[in-house]
Amino acid sequence: MKHTGIRAILALLLALSLCLGLAACGGESQDTAGDTGGTKDTGSDTAEDTTADTKAPDTTVPDTTQEEVPEPVNAGLYVPYVTDDEDFIRGTDVSSLLVVLNSGARFKDWDGNSLGESVEENGAGFMKLLHEAGCNWIRLRVWNDPYDENGHGYGGGNNDLASTVTMGKWATDAGIRVLIDFHYSDFWADPSRQLVPKAWEGMDIDTKAKALADFTTDSLNTLLDAGVDVGMVQVGNETTNSICGETAWPNMLKLYNAGCDAVHAAGEARGREILTCVHYESPNSVDFDSIAQHLTDGGVRFDVFATSYYPQWHGSVEDMAAKIKAIADKYGVKVMVAETRAPYTADDGDGSNSPTPAEYAVSPQGQAIEYAEVAKAVHDIGDAGIGLFYWENAWIPVRNISQLTGAERDAAIEENKRIWDECGSGWASSYAQDYDPNAANGGYGGPDMNNKAMFDFDGKPLESLNVFKYMMTGTTGYPDRFVYIPSASLNLTVGDTLELPATLDFGRLSRKQEALPVHWEDASFIDMNSPGEWSVKGWIDDGGGDKVWTFTYVKVERPALPSLLANGGFESGDQGYTVENWPGDGINNLGANAGNVHGGSWCLHFWKDSAFKNAVTSTTVSLEPGTYTFYLYGQGGDMGEHDTYIFVRTPQGEQKQGFELNGYLNWQQPEITFTVTEKCDVTLGVSVSAGAGAWGAFDDWALTKAE
Repeated sequence: MKHTGIRAILALLLALSLCLGLAACGGESQDTAGDTGGTKDTGSDTAEDTTADTKAPDTTVPDTTQEEVPEPVNAGLYVPYVTDDEDFIRGTDVSSLLVVLNSGARFKDWDGNSLGESVEENGAGFMKLLHEAGCNWIRLRVWNDPYDENGHGYGGGNNDLASTVTMGKWATDAGIRVLIDFHYSDFWADPSRQLVPKAWEGMDIDTKAKALADFTTDSLNTLLDAGVDVGMVQVGNETTNSICGETAWPNMLKLYNAGCDAVHAAGEARGREILTCVHYESPNSVDFDSIAQHLTDGGVRFDVFATSYYPQWHGSVEDMAAKIKAIADKYGVKVMVAETRAPYTADDGDGSNSPTPAEYAVSPQGQAIEYAEVAKAVHDIGDAGIGLFYWENAWIPVRNISQLTGAERDAAIEENKRIWDECGSGWASSYAQDYDPNAANGGYGGPDMNNKAMFDFDGKPLESLNVFKYMMTGTTGYPDRFVYIPSASLNLTVGDTLELPATLDFGRLSRKQEALPVHWEDASFIDMNSPGEWSVKGWIDDGGGDKVWTFTYVKVERPALPSLLANGGFESGDQGYTVENWPGDGINNLGANAGNVHGGSWCLHFWKDSAFKNAVTSTTVSLEPGTYTFYLYGQGGDMGEHDTYIFVRTPQGEQKQGFELNGYLNWQQPEITFTVTEKCDVTLGVSVSAGAGAWGAFDDWALTKAE
């Protein structure tokens, strides 16, 4: 970008000054301010301002090449300088914005005043605020038809074309360009799912390619006619393994070509350039070169090769940048990061139990550093590195429950659930299940994004929102903040003693690792005599009076005793079980849907849109005298008025143990311990009585004998 040449010249000047024995201030490179080779705290991460101030320009270099780095600004958080190139994409995905507003939430200005009470006023005001914060692009996903036959939205934003036009116009009016992200599906498309739109089911590949091209053309014409400043179009979303239901490369190439050609034609018809983008993920493990070679050999006219990059899953930022730079160098295309994000708090603002995996400080400071570091890595690729997008920085709670307790909190969570389902502001609504049974990996409900937005739970902007403009100047402040916040994971056995780690290795911006003592909150709520999973919060002092939070994840399991059930995980189908009129998939292979299986590929799945009562039992098991424990794993939700229990039937009668299914992936482990005094047959089972819309799964049944 703009400073590539000057950085090379200044590096040469610095090297010459060292060779000549001349003094150079700090001796730092142009990388980060926390470079372990330097000691001077300049408040900026570039070397230009230090070397240029202490050494006269070489007379062989014309002064016209000396572009000065902007002066860093005073701010409430530290952000390193990246670039002042106005064309570098400083973007964010805000696809959830309209449904968040339709659900009743409102965004505020820096003083906490509403940006407007109507949806239109607040949405337009939001885009202006975003632009003032330095954002110059937004990304909006488009689903073909995210509604069931009765008009109920699938959730996740209900991102049909009409909602995209509305948000796109708000952005354009505020001076923000728009990237359109076609999923070519009626709902979420990602590496685990690329479902065909309902209207395209059963089409042969040529017919489907034409339908895709027509949909792309018609959608772009609608957007452009409305005045939306479309500058780039994604042809598919995270299409690492497939696109629009097609997994074979010949068919995939037909769809890529249909989409890219339609985009180029729509732009050319209006005398404007619209870039085409292909989008993948997992740069640490996916063979990008093979994908790009297939696209090139297939004649696909793609302008941009994009990746998702989430540091907690996708390796180092340096490795990611090297991976996409290799694509840019070999294939002559532009590259960018289409999705990245970081949490700013460990709290849950709406009852969706937002997970908080993080490689950076869980704070607005951590968000800003994460975004700026990814931006710098992309920028430093050179002219081919065109920018990045944060993912969903506006997905705030529809109602903030973080300060509520007891019955009031429970009631607010239930109200949020109702709104998520009716308005589509959760990750998936119950209505999505018919189209995608694996929606939200088997569950539905909240967005789990609210603690990763750049606005607090009440819609007021966080200081991290200004990272879009701060990265164009850098800011003053302490550059060696904590940016790697570790968490601990303890796998224990029932009866063990809980010992939380005394220290954890925290990392600073300089990438120094420090073993620091952690202050853990009270962990007496963890029952070491029962299996389960818990999370304990802890903190360290960041040196400036603020707390840096971390977690220990505690999993307590039973002692590993052999199970007497030959098919406890259902991997042999229904062998050993009696299943009659069970709602949902029953005993089935759901291996592609890891959210429903506790282990292996099979489970006992249930879902029904009306109230039901049913049970599944094992065939009889012959037992010798002794003490036994029967247990299983279960997860689910939306049970309504219900009665769920496991049971054991012996000649002496029936024993029951009730339990609650209260959330996706919140695996419960009910158990019954019983004694038989003489050899006998027993039957084991689970019974569910639940309301309409209940869903869940049972897996890994076990019967153990006490030693």
